[in-house]
Amino acid sequence: MEILHPICHGMWSLTPYDKCDFRCVYCCTRVQGTSRPSVPTDTFVAQLQQQLDAIPADDLIIVGAFCDPYPPLEEQMGLTRTVIDTMVKQGRKFDIVTKATTVLRDVDLLADWKHERKIYISICSVDDAALRRLDPGAPSPSERFEVLWTLHRAGLGVGLNALPWIPDITDTAALIERTPPEVEITFAPLQFGNDRDHMTLLSRSYGRDEVVTRYLADYQRYGHHRNTSWVKPSPPPVENDPLYRLPVLPRPWPRGLRRAQRALGVLATQLRSPRQALSAAGRRLEHIATGETPQ
Repeated sequence: MEILHPICHGMWSLTPYDKCDFRCVYCCTRVQGTSRPSVPTDTFVAQLQQQLDAIPADDLIIVGAFCDPYPPLEEQMGLTRTVIDTMVKQGRKFDIVTKATTVLRDVDLLADWKHERKIYISICSVDDAALRRLDPGAPSPSERFEVLWTLHRAGLGVGLNALPWIPDITDTAALIERTPPEVEITFAPLQFGNDRDHMTLLSRSYGRDEVVTRYLADYQRYGHHRNTSWVKPSPPPVENDPLYRLPVLPRPWPRGLRRAQRALGVLATQLRSPRQALSAAGRRLEHIATGETPQ
């Protein structure tokens, strides 16, 4: 077992533990199980240093890309803390992805983090009861939001991983409302893997086509929020590649302004004189603003 694994050119996953006690039932990397060190603890530091020395200094390392780096065992073993301390001292570029509250323990190390990278807190729903069944070993959504806000107030770069996006479980509007407006929220649809097109969660069957269709509908509703980023859905073998994102949508016109815009268009085509059109448009806008019925 290696500590570092390649993701793509210039990007690596660093995995201090090779199983995850959080046991999220939708896990696309399928690493649910009893957490244990990815290499023997007596050689962990030496292997970490050897593997870091083997990759370019400018490459991006994602701590926890495949398996959460802060399982309950980390409170006793401190392997992830050793990793962070080592990489901060080396000036490495790295992100952290976690559902755990233990990351707060390492704020003292991260205070010296010179790169503008992020700690991503994963929360796919604000429903505590639902996530107790979907993420049975992980902290509640409320606890994770508290971690996100604490890190944000400490001045550290943070992001919210709202993935997987699951129909009727992920409340997009509620996630946006509970997240600081300066913090980016990343959405990505539920992944099924190469060997299936359906998945049962909370006694309900989900199909790939339904998930993608409803995900894109939510993107149309909320994709104009500037702090949201939406992964472009794609089929296996590279399912929902996070390197490809949907464009930010333009802000929708407020309801009254949309009516005014349509009224201006109608008047412009009906009236020959530009002066007449401008005067009539002004009167029409006044009627819309006051709620009066035009004579």
